[in-house]
Amino acid sequence: MDLEAIGPAERARRRLTFRGAGCLAAAALLLPANVQAQKPTDYDVKAAYLFNFGKFLRQPETPRQPSFDICVLGHDDFGGALDKLTANEQLNGVPEHTLHVENAVAARRCAIVFISGSEADHLKQDLNDLAGYPVLTVSDVPRFVERGGMIAFETQAKHVRFLVGLDAVTKAGLGLSSELLKVALAVIGGPQGRTQ
Repeated sequence: MDLEAIGPAERARRRLTFRGAGCLAAAALLLPANVQAQKPTDYDVKAAYLFNFGKFLRQPETPRQPSFDICVLGHDDFGGALDKLTANEQLNGVPEHTLHVENAVAARRCAIVFISGSEADHLKQDLNDLAGYPVLTVSDVPRFVERGGMIAFETQAKHVRFLVGLDAVTKAGLGLSSELLKVALAVIGGPQGRTQ
């Protein structure tokens, strides 16, 4: 297939579709250095990360959900990239969907929720509304992990990276595979209160 014929979000998804830590690390390092004609935006890369986080997420044993929903709370800066990535895809035998939710209470049914920067003034309430629910919270709001979030995107030297707040993940009854934690920019909290 001609790479010029597919969009940047699809190229980002293909680069970030991985089977293990080695592929994730390579994708995280190589994708931002892409020099193709239409370079993926930061939000294309963030969409690809969100799409792939589900592969490394361990959820509590509950009745099987009819779909694996990745939700966006607040303004959608993805420009349709996340919708395109989840279209016609499955994870663990259930279809993946992108949903746009009006508030954090509606996001409780999601597997992953991206909390947009437009929610910065409501972040404390959003996280309180999601507390105790097995929903992976992800955002690029500054100091997101310090404020109780689970995964925070940061851009360093024009590369999108992520931090993990392991205590918040554990409190929600979730788990993240060690392969994902190995490639995080930092892992804060956890059994020994470590910072990696």
